[in-house]
Amino acid sequence: MAYNHHLNAKRLGQELELEAADCVRHLSGWKSAIEEINTWPEYTPQPLCDLRNTAESVNVASLFIKDESKRFGVELGSFKALGAPYAVYKILSNEVYSRTSTRPSSAELRSGKYRDITQYVTVCVATDGNQGRGLAYGAKIFSCRCVDYIHNHVSEGRQNAMQELGAIVIRIDGKYEASVERAKEDARMNDWHFVSSTSWSDFDHGIPQDVMNAYMVVVEETLSMVPAVDKITHVFVCGGVGSIAAAVFLGFFRSFQDLQLLDGDKGTALPRFVVVEPEETDCLLQSAKAGQMVSSGGSLRTLMAGLACRAPSPAAWKILSWLASDFIAVPDTFSIEGMRELAFGATGDIPVICGESSAASMGVILQSSRDGVLREKLGLNSDSQVVIFGLEGATDPKLYEKLVGKTPLEVFAAQDAFSVIS
Repeated sequence: MAYNHHLNAKRLGQELELEAADCVRHLSGWKSAIEEINTWPEYTPQPLCDLRNTAESVNVASLFIKDESKRFGVELGSFKALGAPYAVYKILSNEVYSRTSTRPSSAELRSGKYRDITQYVTVCVATDGNQGRGLAYGAKIFSCRCVDYIHNHVSEGRQNAMQELGAIVIRIDGKYEASVERAKEDARMNDWHFVSSTSWSDFDHGIPQDVMNAYMVVVEETLSMVPAVDKITHVFVCGGVGSIAAAVFLGFFRSFQDLQLLDGDKGTALPRFVVVEPEETDCLLQSAKAGQMVSSGGSLRTLMAGLACRAPSPAAWKILSWLASDFIAVPDTFSIEGMRELAFGATGDIPVICGESSAASMGVILQSSRDGVLREKLGLNSDSQVVIFGLEGATDPKLYEKLVGKTPLEVFAAQDAFSVIS
């Protein structure tokens, strides 16, 4: 199978560290977001699964997957169910405060106490599905209006899921970037709130900062569940605009700092941080090759719908260019193979539901076990201890069944015989 790999020779360079410094400083307050989300009635830590038999079959020492397929229920089942609802909570809290000089709690917003104010607030986003569902969910529980903009490649199943949560869904005749421009323009004209993790101002305030801070729930859970963080050698995360990869890598970096494992040559202690993208939407890899932020020249047509982005988030890119060690762009076949391997648990491991946009990381691990060149490029060997992030579940159940050969319910039922690290 064809793939495109780039090793970031400038990783951890002082110049890149300085360029990322403001972004890192502005994201340093994620603890308050985690504390808030931990109080939500639907919050439950999501599991880290130990795929020890798969690890043996691909000849690495250990392999863990962070499973987000049930985050706030299987209907949402994505890490993006954290960022958008938290941003909605913050937006509405500010709106109520500006009108009443009283800062409401999330519980008060849920109760409808301030509905006379919040019902006139509108949040919007351009989405391939996960962010739109998360935003619609946040608008529903905190009592405001939601408009989701989708492009012409978004499946009908994902559109229906957003509408069932109460969102108005507007389909744009064009690609993802066309839906972004339409959403941003409508937000500007109507005084709506455009909710996105993409930041042009180093995450210095507002919605992108709030979304990123909420994503750190995934990272903190993972770090608390990994048996020995200091032994991890590789971390694989999907690409897109780069926001979640930046959050994960920054979280691991900070953990290694706290453990005082970065003295001397940082590169020898820090895990390899690997970004996995579709070959048709490889803006992060192309930026790494160019040494500056550039857009992908691909078609944006990919099964990995949540990653179909033309260009990186400028702020996230600063963090990735500093911390990421490897960028790899792969065809959709990597994702399909990863989905099936995880779903069937053929080696005797717990079955895991992993959606199209995250499963390519598993596909890369499988391919590396057959491809010595790729294995060497990624520095994988029998001593490697690997964490991959399954950041979405079956976001379109019909499509999932078509690709995997099992329904999501069948996979969930098969999990009951297994235990997870929690």
